[in-house]
Amino acid sequence: MKEHTIEEWFHSYEKDVTSFLVYFTGSLDVEDYVQDTFLIALRQFSSFNASSHPKTWLISIARNQVIDRYRRKMVWERLKHVLSTEYTSQNVTEIHFMQKLEHNELNRAIQQLSPAYREVVILRGIMELSSKEASFILQCSPNKVNVMFHRSLKKLKMILEKEGFSYEG
Repeated sequence: MKEHTIEEWFHSYEKDVTSFLVYFTGSLDVEDYVQDTFLIALRQFSSFNASSHPKTWLISIARNQVIDRYRRKMVWERLKHVLSTEYTSQNVTEIHFMQKLEHNELNRAIQQLSPAYREVVILRGIMELSSKEASFILQCSPNKVNVMFHRSLKKLKMILEKEGFSYEG
């Protein structure tokens, strides 16, 4: 039964977990984290609290395993993102190039935020989770999530403006 449920969750939430991990780690190489997240969920299925949403539980597991790995290594350094790839002028239009540049600039700015601000921007701004869902993952009140999100967006805008990137929104 639990294997069937985890399999359904994988099909439903794997993209959300992967997206969270890419932004959280700043790396596209998150397959091991995604796989481990669902293996941990399978092993700890009995501890799942049905009053919470499976997606928030899975993202919480993903978040905790990343933090645990960094703690074991005794290193908490910002990971450089590997979102840019080599382009040839034949396969990329100017619009695609500008979109990629904007995405890279935003991701680089997000990586400059403190870990707490980075998490709340990813969960609320990118993943579009509610304050309540984000508060479950971050283990704090929805009000604290809202305050942190407001402050983190302010800081993110300052970083982008400082680097000469005009941010509309």
